[in-house]
Amino acid sequence: MGLRGWARAAVAALCVGAGAGVALAGPWTLPEGQGLAIATLLGSQADHRFDAAGALGPMPRFRKSEIQVLAEYGITDRFTLRGRTEARALRFEDRPSADDTGLGFTEIGLRTRLLQRGPLVLSAEGNLRGAQARAVEGPGADGGFRFEAEARGLAGYGFQLRGRDAFAAGELAYRFRASRPDELRLDLTLGVRPVPRTLLLAQVFSTFAVMGEDGVPAGSDHKLQLSAVRDVTPAVSLQLGGFATVAARERLAERGLLLALWRRF
Repeated sequence: MGLRGWARAAVAALCVGAGAGVALAGPWTLPEGQGLAIATLLGSQADHRFDAAGALGPMPRFRKSEIQVLAEYGITDRFTLRGRTEARALRFEDRPSADDTGLGFTEIGLRTRLLQRGPLVLSAEGNLRGAQARAVEGPGADGGFRFEAEARGLAGYGFQLRGRDAFAAGELAYRFRASRPDELRLDLTLGVRPVPRTLLLAQVFSTFAVMGEDGVPAGSDHKLQLSAVRDVTPAVSLQLGGFATVAARERLAERGLLLALWRRF
């Protein structure tokens, strides 16, 4: 697979919705004048919660339905502009009055390719995010709007795995958040194409909250996502997968399914 092939496969594979409700962008930038739009439908639930020690305990059932839309466009071969928004419906079984439906975070960002040597690529990305306080902190939140800023470093590498095209990617980000503890985020992806039109993905999404104001850690979680992507046409792909929280502190034990439609233009 040539450099353009690696870029096409990896960009498409990494721009997907995660179980954490995050849409990722891989380290490969889009060619100038080319774009990618992805709509992802996610459904998840939780009836257990990890405590501060990482032990599971029962809780009233929580359900979430979410639609995420991501768009990227190659301004030049080195710079890719991106934007993302989400709409979601939350239901708390023990608190019907706290059910919430509406927009979550909307973000805009720019990814810059710093280095490309053969199948290896290094990039940097910056994102600005905003949402109504009620949408991200609950119905009782004070104030009108919440802003966040994120700085992200990305690396990707294409290789052969038992004669099959494959790639690995890692991303490390620091997210500055207003009114809540900052976050350190680590995303890892392994992709293998066993046949030309099918891509298998194994992804881990980890979040570590920075120390809270009272000096107590504010929680962490680690989600595993497995999915398959099928190229329907050269411009359209479908993805189906599942995700689950495999370890956490002060977080829900969430599990769910996702369906994504990708359109390259």
